[in-house]
Amino acid sequence: MIDCPQEPGAPRANAGGAGARPAPNFPKYKPEFLAKVKDLSDRQVQTDTLLQCQAPGVPRIGPPHKIVQNAREVVFLYDDVNGAFFRIIPTDGRPHRNGLPASYLGDAIGHFEGDTLVVETVNFNEETWLIDNGAFHTKDLKVVERLRRVGDTVEYQATAYDPSVLAEPWTTRPRTLKLTDQELEEPARCEDQDLEHIIDGSHHDNPR
Repeated sequence: MIDCPQEPGAPRANAGGAGARPAPNFPKYKPEFLAKVKDLSDRQVQTDTLLQCQAPGVPRIGPPHKIVQNAREVVFLYDDVNGAFFRIIPTDGRPHRNGLPASYLGDAIGHFEGDTLVVETVNFNEETWLIDNGAFHTKDLKVVERLRRVGDTVEYQATAYDPSVLAEPWTTRPRTLKLTDQELEEPARCEDQDLEHIIDGSHHDNPR
């Protein structure tokens, strides 16, 4: 079992907000989809399901806070602002499951390449974003995450493949996570009853 809290200063899964400028490492969309990205970003308070207490999706949820492993599977546990999510990832060679409904966290399978855990996830719904600022995806999204233990740290990076809308695969910045014995705490209840009070970036004198 490995505890992997976020590194100091790392952005949370829901960092940013409506009207915020896209991060320098923003997915590259095909030209015909740029207007949709801008529209979703401009209306993020209304269109971002993360602000309505839904699961962040992958890779937006980021690396796990805790990893539990046995002979057949790996379990990722998350200490996320929207709840205590978990993902069960088979590592015994079984394929993706057929006939499952699309979901926020998709269907994951994993395998080891040397000392690197490789997780492939498919079958996402279209409710989540890859990152803030309108970075939508389609049902064709596939995400490949790579985790490697180096001493008392875990290196994490993810790549999103969605050729329907992305001009090229998008890879997150590499993350290095410190191993600790920190325990997961029960998250506060997430309610969307204050959604109407969230300030849209367009209401600021100096919108981000």
